[in-house]
Amino acid sequence: MVPCLYNSSYRISHKDYGLLQTASPVQCTENLRQSSVSFKDFCVLVCPEENNLMKIQVSVSATMTDSIFEKVFTKKVAAAQPLPGFRRIKGGKTPDIPKEVALHLIGPSKVKKETIKKIINCTVAEYVRKEGLTASKDLKVQQSYEELEAAFEPGKEFCFDATVHLQ
Repeated sequence: MVPCLYNSSYRISHKDYGLLQTASPVQCTENLRQSSVSFKDFCVLVCPEENNLMKIQVSVSATMTDSIFEKVFTKKVAAAQPLPGFRRIKGGKTPDIPKEVALHLIGPSKVKKETIKKIINCTVAEYVRKEGLTASKDLKVQQSYEELEAAFEPGKEFCFDATVHLQ
């Protein structure tokens, strides 16, 4: 199928994608029209289908995954109840808590889940906006949440597949 797809045994980076595409022609089985659109921190591979559907595969850079994870983590720490063993300082701010401790107390799954949602929403929304498409809010991600969570690692490239319904 498409080279950037996440596979539990092997992942092809965005840099290798160009080399692979020249070595062996990759085509969508449903439609021979396939295009790739690059943005600052992510790349979108598009396969248009019939019935106003568009399959996209998004490859997000390591810097974007890390920055969004840090923002979500910081927000979760600020919104959390006082963490056991750490007092809040004046103004209700939480003092410098070691990241590993705070992540363990808040729950890594909660932070990852919100980060993955934010990455998917941000990248698809920016793609739709920059391409001037009119898409419905009905977005379907092909992988399950468990697959996405297993594949996600802050500071590493992240890929997901989605189907966008065009109006």
